[in-house]
Amino acid sequence: MMNRGYQNFQKALKRNLGKGLFSFVRILGLIIFIFCAVNALEAQSLGGLDLKSVKVDELSDEQILSYMKQAEERGLTQSELELLARQRGVSESEISKLRRRVEALRSGVNTMNNTSTDKRNSRLEPSLLNDESVFGALSSDEAIELTEEQKKIFGFDLFQKRNLTFAPNLNLPTPVDYQLGPKDVLVVDLWGVTQAYFQFEVSPEGTIRPENLSPVYVNGLTIEAASKKIIDRLSQIYSGLKAQGNNPPTIFHQISLGNIRTINIEVVGEVAKPSMYSLPSLSTVYTALHAAGGPTENGTFRKIRVVRNNKLLSTLDVYPYLTSGIRSGDVRLKNGDVIIVEPFSSRIELDGEIKRSGLFELKDNESFSDLLSYAGGFTSKAFKSTVTVKRNGNREREIIDVDQERFDDFQPSDGDLIEVSGILDRFSNRVIISGAIYREGEYQLTSELTLKKLIEKAGGVRGDANMSRITIYRTGDNFSQSVIPVDLAALLRGDIVDITLSREDVVQITSIYDLKEEYYVQVSGEVIEGGVYPFFNGMTVQDLIILSGGLKESASGAMIEIARRNTNGGVNSAADIITLSIDQTLSLDSEDRNQILKPFDQVYIRKSPGYTIQQQVTVEGEALATGVYTISRKDERISDVIKRAGGLTPYADASGAILIRKTEFSNSKSNDQISQESLQQLRQKVLKDESELKNVSQTQLIERLKKLEDKVETDTQNDLVGSKLKKELIQDISEQDSLVRNIEIKEEEPVAINLQRILDEPGSKYDLIVKEGDVISIPGKLETVRVAGEVTSPLNVRFDKEFSFKDYIERSGGFLITAKKGGSYIQYPNGERRQVKRFLFFKKYPKVEAGSTIFVSRKPDRKPVNVQAIISAFGTVATIALVIDRLSN
Repeated sequence: MMNRGYQNFQKALKRNLGKGLFSFVRILGLIIFIFCAVNALEAQSLGGLDLKSVKVDELSDEQILSYMKQAEERGLTQSELELLARQRGVSESEISKLRRRVEALRSGVNTMNNTSTDKRNSRLEPSLLNDESVFGALSSDEAIELTEEQKKIFGFDLFQKRNLTFAPNLNLPTPVDYQLGPKDVLVVDLWGVTQAYFQFEVSPEGTIRPENLSPVYVNGLTIEAASKKIIDRLSQIYSGLKAQGNNPPTIFHQISLGNIRTINIEVVGEVAKPSMYSLPSLSTVYTALHAAGGPTENGTFRKIRVVRNNKLLSTLDVYPYLTSGIRSGDVRLKNGDVIIVEPFSSRIELDGEIKRSGLFELKDNESFSDLLSYAGGFTSKAFKSTVTVKRNGNREREIIDVDQERFDDFQPSDGDLIEVSGILDRFSNRVIISGAIYREGEYQLTSELTLKKLIEKAGGVRGDANMSRITIYRTGDNFSQSVIPVDLAALLRGDIVDITLSREDVVQITSIYDLKEEYYVQVSGEVIEGGVYPFFNGMTVQDLIILSGGLKESASGAMIEIARRNTNGGVNSAADIITLSIDQTLSLDSEDRNQILKPFDQVYIRKSPGYTIQQQVTVEGEALATGVYTISRKDERISDVIKRAGGLTPYADASGAILIRKTEFSNSKSNDQISQESLQQLRQKVLKDESELKNVSQTQLIERLKKLEDKVETDTQNDLVGSKLKKELIQDISEQDSLVRNIEIKEEEPVAINLQRILDEPGSKYDLIVKEGDVISIPGKLETVRVAGEVTSPLNVRFDKEFSFKDYIERSGGFLITAKKGGSYIQYPNGERRQVKRFLFFKKYPKVEAGSTIFVSRKPDRKPVNVQAIISAFGTVATIALVIDRLSN
């Protein structure tokens, strides 16, 4: 950038000045330009870096790369950077270090961020390690799917794993036996009196050439031998590398391997990808096999040959590595080596109760014991005495039983299938005892074990044991079953001879409760927890009520019915009924309280006839006091509720009032649900402030309310049975009958009422009795009439008491051609509908009131005449007539 500026300045002067004066001005301009350039360089500081105080050894590679990038963005070259550093007072030694670090980074050397010079000998990681062409499939991100046959081959997946590439570790020190060759890069670092840094690449002739010195031949030498020759040659320039008399060396050195060379290796034979591969010179046979995808299904894992210079160098067996981690025969490769994978010679399949089943290769001198070791040995359930060998003969297959004594001598053949069976699923010395005994289970059968000793060993009989008889179920040698009854009481007293047990005997000690029906009682109705409870001797009604959580408030003043099984009654007697009464304090008198229950009694707690929970109706719209009102009497009517609401406002339209009532399909909450939800709200309110200290009564209240948390839906299904049945009945009819298929089931429906007449005639038949959930809606005065349906222009028309039904139709443009005039009707604000009536040729239209809706129906679409159907019908009639005529004759 500065050179271009100076050249432009020079050309301008030459055009405007003479030659003599031009030389003087050129020199003066050069001085001024250099001064300005230095100042510009000083101004272009890199990120505020204080170059004078910086130590290059303390800078990381990332920092140096960052400064290089900033310099390039500002148009500075490396020489300009060095000039800037000198201007800032950086020493020549630091500038030399910076130059070497920059050159090393640009050539790919990864110098370590450490002040110790012995840390700066790490080799370059060759870019070929990340090149898919080097390792082939092993660098692919695609998952390798193995076939079922491949999965069975022992060790097949070893060379298919992407995370196990066998790539050489380039971060370790160079092996002492590593021999240098062309393309290797040697890094020489000198420090002390003189500091220098060199990189020498071995030429194709095997030499390196230090500057101003003769070449040094290093091909085939180790690092140690090559280092000695290189230092001898460099000492011709740097005399301080060697001791001078009694004076020690003043220049120190370190020589390491930088970039390593690549070698070409051929992998042939039964491998997934036979080819020539370029690999790092530190690669071994495993590295090359992984690059080639490993042996195929037919390839051997036991005899992989390495040929060098047309001579067999090594034979690799993978099995020692798979079983013990020993990589025998895994030699370091050299350029031109050939790896040959032959087809397998002997492969045996091992299956059954073995730890590692599959296909295994065996060498000529290996036995079944060797095969067993490769497979990891038998499982715990294996039958180890004998294995079965299925062998392919010349004409047919044969079976060979190999006993345990022959495992070391028996040599399997290629294609053998060796099966290891499991032990028998039975016990050789087992007896079983169960029933009314403290320790049921399986026990060891010994020669001295008898029935009495087995009972003692099992902890003895329980108190509910049937002492009159126990049973021994015995299995014979031919698997026949026999039963041996024993008097348990006599056995324990010693009155009868003890019985010696046999293998697989089952001793069954029955309980006295196993021989009779289980006793229980049942309670339902107005109790907290209805249901079935176990029966106890001497159990009373009071005990059962306590077990069920006590009586509900609704049981006050009611009665209790006990239905008892009839055991001695007549033919017509179904059950004995016992009736008890409950007083207003939810108590029973002493006689009723102590009524003894019997097994299978069913106790019903009836609800008090006068008990009911509060029910509400809602008044909305143009009433003086709208809101929710509780029904005070069972015969309370609409007029009573309106009176309690203060009557109507002056703006109310009584003729448009409507009653909205819940149908039997509404999911109304039962009394139990309402009560339980109220208790839940109480519990939430008590628990609202958890941090507040609570006294004993509040704590006990919380505990009681916790028990009600899961009871919101308890005993509510019976209250909804009627509505469910009706709903299901209508749905069934709707599905079966096409005429009512589109019936709509609603949870609430409007009821047309005449509120003005109700208020004028309270208690009359028009004054309906209100029910739970009713809503009395009173609209304000309406001033329009809506016309809809098959008219020219459906709209809202201002109400005029002088207008008739037809007048409003005319205001809407009249009937359309598709209108069915006789099907027209009007719907009043209170929900009542009236149709147009017809008598002979006369039509009577209903009266129109404010807020009404006039709806004009549409004529049904006419279906086209089906000529074919008419002809077919006539043909059928003619046929029937002919048949009748023939029969009559």
